Amino acid sequence: MPALTPAPSSPTLAILLIIATGTVLAGMDASAKYLALELPIVVVLWGRYFFHTVLTFAAYTGRTRSLGFLKARRPGLQFLRAASLFGATVCIYVAITRMQLADATSIQFLAPVLVTAFSGLVLGERVGPRRWMAVVFGFIGVLLVARPGSGVLGWSALLPLTAAAGLAVYMIMTRIIHTLDHPAATTFYTTAVGTVLLSLLAPFYWHDLTLFQWALMMAMGAAGSLGHFLLIRAFYLAEASMLAPFTYAQVVAAIIWGFVLFGDVPSGWTLAGAAIVIASGLYVWARETKRRHTG
Repeated sequence: MPALTPAPSSPTLAILLIIATGTVLAGMDASAKYLALELPIVVVLWGRYFFHTVLTFAAYTGRTRSLGFLKARRPGLQFLRAASLFGATVCIYVAITRMQLADATSIQFLAPVLVTAFSGLVLGERVGPRRWMAVVFGFIGVLLVARPGSGVLGWSALLPLTAAAGLAVYMIMTRIIHTLDHPAATTFYTTAVGTVLLSLLAPFYWHDLTLFQWALMMAMGAAGSLGHFLLIRAFYLAEASMLAPFTYAQVVAAIIWGFVLFGDVPSGWTLAGAAIVIASGLYVWARETKRRHTG
């Protein structure tokens, strides 16, 4: 399958895809937290990665009747990208067993700040002061949600902070790869490496699963496959630094999922932080829309 030529810029569609990505991936993390209450975290990680990989493989082979999508022009970059996500996933899944879903998700969202910084240094994108301001204010909103000093930021906070670094590398690598490999290849290799490793480890931690647990694992895999495909498409359509503030939508989605599934009632601080997060994203969208229309 040939590599893609650069996709035409479409900021509005890319923003909608990023928001959808955050909603889907927050739901996947909520499912993982639910399963981790009863199962070893290695088994939960295996389910998330295994079914993601299998469903992605089945979808593309069923549609194309070919294995051409497995070809990667830069396998080293694909491996680095996959390894970054794997490390981030391990850290965040362990973290959500030790703190509320919204808190862990909020702390890991230092990632967009890092993406904005690195996109100028690594990708050569122009990061203007208004984008910086939107991202910084978005992170201030995240800090209001996490409330440093309230007891959330103990040693466990190092896990989502490490996840943030891994996610930043993952997002930057997604943008670098976007003209090298087809989204099908990139989506598949997102989890293929982790699936192999976890399939070797899972037998040592295995527990018998109920039908509901199997179904939830399959749902996690489907959510992961869909979410990361949407993320990849978004980064094909717009610059990483422009999309960074909108990745905060996952924080808002995590608050909602946490309330629905675990009864975690958001505090006034959480709601205030979420409002700032949303406002920062809307500001960037308005600026980009105006810039496109004027020239």
